[in-house]
Amino acid sequence: MQKTRKIGLLIILLAIPIFFILFFELFSTSHYAVPVFYENGIDSLTACKSSQAAHRVKPLLTSDVADPQLQPPSHQFIDAVQIVYVLPTDCEYTCVNILEELARVQGVLENQAPPQIILIASPDSPSLTVVSEKYQPSQLNWLLLEGTERQYPSFLQCELVLPRTDIPLYETFVLVDRLGQIRGYYQGTDPAEVDRLIAEIRVLEYSTNTNEDHAEDRAG
Repeated sequence: MQKTRKIGLLIILLAIPIFFILFFELFSTSHYAVPVFYENGIDSLTACKSSQAAHRVKPLLTSDVADPQLQPPSHQFIDAVQIVYVLPTDCEYTCVNILEELARVQGVLENQAPPQIILIASPDSPSLTVVSEKYQPSQLNWLLLEGTERQYPSFLQCELVLPRTDIPLYETFVLVDRLGQIRGYYQGTDPAEVDRLIAEIRVLEYSTNTNEDHAEDRAG
């Protein structure tokens, strides 16, 4: 009887670690989620069209055309995680530092699914030439986009919802997900904020990959 009791106790002691391992494997998934901004629309902005629907960034028109009946070329904010930065008229010290931070983000995430980096400038902005010559955006896989006179101001205010009260306009990174939803604002001059941006991009990519794996399992 005593021998049986010892064997039973030994089995219980061996089972406890296994139980904890299985418990943490099954139930210890991270509950951290990247917030979705403006899920109920941006109707609080009087200059923008009122809507109670979830806000998604509409395309940016990238050039004017002589014939107003023609649709100008545009950039779509879907199908990729994108970091958007609005260039100042003159890209000097602060702007240069921010572009270096964007290059750091790209370097850290290069072995994963790196985000698409979008640089937006106002029409005929001198910073377009400076950035093109200094950074060669095409080699870095950056998109350098020039807005149109008729859409650029409203695009900043009603699509990217800029400027914010807590971050200067030309220091702001906007994170947009694959659905065109805004997922965060970050101060590009603050390395800790940029680290947060990197972490939240990783969370978005992990969530996307997990959902795709689950979809494949259900299809199989």
